[in-house]
Amino acid sequence: MPTRLKSLYRLSRSLPARIACLMTIAMLPVGLIAVYQTQAVIESARQQNRTALMAQLRAEASPQAETLESALAAAQGLAVLITKLGEEDCSDILKGFVESNDTYVFAGFIEASGWLTCSSTADRMDLSERQPFKTAMARGGASVQVNLEGAVTGRNIVMVTHPVREGGEMVGYVSLSIPHAILNGALEDPDHDGALRLAALDAEGDILAASLGRATAPEYLPRDMPLSEIVKEPGRTFRAVSGSGETRFFAVTQMVPGKVMLLGSWPLSAVPDADSRLQSVIASSLPVLMWLAGVGVALFGIQRLVIRHVAQLRNAMRRFALGEREETTLDLRDPPAELEEAQRAFNRMALLIAEGEQRREQDLKDKEVLLREVHHRVKNNLQLIASIMNMQSRDLETDEAKHVVSELQRRVRGMAVLHRALYNTPTSTTVDAADLVQAVVRDTQDLVGARGKIEIDTALEHVALYPDQAIPLSLFVAETLNTAIRQTCNADPRDRIGVRLTSGGSDEVRLCIDSSPAEPLPPGADAPRPDGMAQKMIAAFLRQLGGKMETTSDDGRYRVTVMFPRAAYGA
Repeated sequence: MPTRLKSLYRLSRSLPARIACLMTIAMLPVGLIAVYQTQAVIESARQQNRTALMAQLRAEASPQAETLESALAAAQGLAVLITKLGEEDCSDILKGFVESNDTYVFAGFIEASGWLTCSSTADRMDLSERQPFKTAMARGGASVQVNLEGAVTGRNIVMVTHPVREGGEMVGYVSLSIPHAILNGALEDPDHDGALRLAALDAEGDILAASLGRATAPEYLPRDMPLSEIVKEPGRTFRAVSGSGETRFFAVTQMVPGKVMLLGSWPLSAVPDADSRLQSVIASSLPVLMWLAGVGVALFGIQRLVIRHVAQLRNAMRRFALGEREETTLDLRDPPAELEEAQRAFNRMALLIAEGEQRREQDLKDKEVLLREVHHRVKNNLQLIASIMNMQSRDLETDEAKHVVSELQRRVRGMAVLHRALYNTPTSTTVDAADLVQAVVRDTQDLVGARGKIEIDTALEHVALYPDQAIPLSLFVAETLNTAIRQTCNADPRDRIGVRLTSGGSDEVRLCIDSSPAEPLPPGADAPRPDGMAQKMIAAFLRQLGGKMETTSDDGRYRVTVMFPRAAYGA
């Protein structure tokens, strides 16, 4: 696993991470409820603002709406009346209608063929090729449209039309002309600060009237949205980029239901909820901040109340496990009651263990002293026995008896050498085989010194052996070395005896004793061999070592090689 993944895995299993996860799970429902309620409040406020904007639009356009609604109602009434009048009476009535109402500059009846047959000016003309006529006929119902140059008046007008029907068939329409300035005037400055801009649109999205005039209306109307689509969604509010490149807030409402729409345009700074997105983000971030605060407080509490005390307890346990006993008392600063109990338990445990270790250490020292005294006394007793045997041998008369006592004395001294080695290493449960063999070699040289100086070359590796193997090894070396010395009893300074001790990698110990006399034996002479007792003892020691022995004897050269595994304690 990569190091980074290991770190993340370790972090995810830490107490702070788990507490943060649990806090998140616990606070998630509250956070979701808070977000939902906040969004609901924001949406309610936004809806209230939209309602207020729509009310402002309707209030600003109420005079124009009343004018247009009145014109539509008048056109409807005239359409019913015209079907019952002749041409002259029709013109008189329309003329009287215009003269009695300053709102209108023209009233007329245009037949389905396009002829103006009845008007307030008594003019007759063919309007079939003019666009306003085609539009009115195409719509087939009451409508409002703008005409930049009226066919009769030649003025910029807003034309209100209503169909005239006979027997369910459209035979023409009544047209009323309202000067554009009347509608435009009320839209010039709808509010005091001039932030709001208005535009009246017909059902096709054409501009009927606008603040600052129709020519400048595109500057504050949506640039990338067709007006014909906007008028299809009354009651809508939205943001869009205006023709001047400024992002503005827009609202659409009905000025005359189904006929005329009013589009309001505000700069974002003038709209109460223009920054509602930012407010929504801020409001939605409050639960997140609440979660962060809750997790932060929880982590701080965990760090303050648990983690720092657990870390101190862990460090104290680690130091205690590594053997530090001088300052083991744990002293937590203002811990919770539970951790204070753990502190007392640890201090009590450390005290008991330390006292137990001191007692065991003292017991061990006492046992070492006692064991050393035992080895010392055994060594002294063996040496005393050897000395007594030496004194006894002086009173013996036969060589055979002296030889037997001498052999016993040598063996007793060999055991004394082992106990001297154990006495010199009281703090260890093992004996260095190299030191032990070297001591046996020196003792053997001392015993045979009377027969001449014998050179014994040693090459000994340090091998730690338990007493179970050290004792038979020392006795084995003593018996074998004695046989090798008998091979070189001519006291020739060129005689050599080699003793080598090695240890293999598989815990196998190898001992080799090799005697090389300077002068070979005469022809027919037999090389010295161990006597019967020595052979039995060598075989017994070899069994105790659990090893194998190879013996060679040619040309007077005597070599013994033994290999045995280094055993564990008590094996």
